[in-house]
Amino acid sequence: MAKKILLVDDDVYIRDLYTEVLKDEEYDVFIAADGEEALSMVMQDQFDLILLDVMMPKIDGIAVLTKIKTDEKTKDTPVIMLTNFGQEDLVKQAVTVGSADYLLKYNITPGEMTAKVKQILYPQKVQL
Repeated sequence: MAKKILLVDDDVYIRDLYTEVLKDEEYDVFIAADGEEALSMVMQDQFDLILLDVMMPKIDGIAVLTKIKTDEKTKDTPVIMLTNFGQEDLVKQAVTVGSADYLLKYNITPGEMTAKVKQILYPQKVQL
């Protein structure tokens, strides 16, 4: 059974690119365009991994991450934060709240992104 990934980003280009790359890797990909939609989806369904943009409309990524990590049902779901240049302070905050890792959107290839996803989903299978 394919792993379920929730991709949360308000950037249509990023959503489309990452969705295509993840589907090529045989993942079931669900998308949300903002933090409010993401929280609604997380409360209704179980995901194996969440890729979560830091800066979004309605509810930002840090607030979404905080809710995910403080809810008994979702606290163990790994979250990888997606961030842009100049958001290092927010990345530190996200790691403190409980994100498994982060990706710098401006500086990562699709292959590196899928490698990070595999590392989080299958930690025992990844050779470093």
